[in-house]
Amino acid sequence: MQESFFRPLEDAGGTAGYANISAVSDGRKVGKTADKYLKDSELLSKLTRRVYELLREDIRSQRERLNNYGCHRW
Repeated sequence: MQESFFRPLEDAGGTAGYANISAVSDGRKVGKTADKYLKDSELLSKLTRRVYELLREDIRSQRERLNNYGCHRW
């Protein structure tokens, strides 16, 4: 089970999840988990790979929107 640190205030939607919405965080949980990840290089590596994947997907999505901006669809 994955622990949740951020509670979305609206529908997150999209691939990036919480990247573009307001959220409320529990600082104690975030700090404890950050410490855990910083002490475990394998966990940190998994986290950085996932963040990289999300950023690439977000950039791809932005490029797609930019290329479609102003195109007539009818």
